[in-house]
Amino acid sequence: MKTFAGLLTLMLAVALVATPAVAASSHHMTGDVKAVNQDAKTFTLAEHKMLRGQKDVTFHVSDPGLLANLKTGERVRVNYNKQGKELTAISIEPTTKTARAK
Repeated sequence: MKTFAGLLTLMLAVALVATPAVAASSHHMTGDVKAVNQDAKTFTLAEHKMLRGQKDVTFHVSDPGLLANLKTGERVRVNYNKQGKELTAISIEPTTKTARAK
């Protein structure tokens, strides 16, 4: 019985430690920059999905330096954290547009 209680305690401890790590994991998205607002520390990305069409997504940035070289129309990959409905960009990397095969 003591072994079972010890094992159960260990499993609960691991679950409590692992849960915040899963919740805080970052996500990524690739799309075209539609708008940049330096004052509000935000930018809007037009994400293109083959079956769902275009979706505009607005990201906040905690570091305004991320917006310094961002240009409208540029294709970028954004790594971000999601906190409720707010998306906060961690990094923004330019990508190369690939030509479609004919």
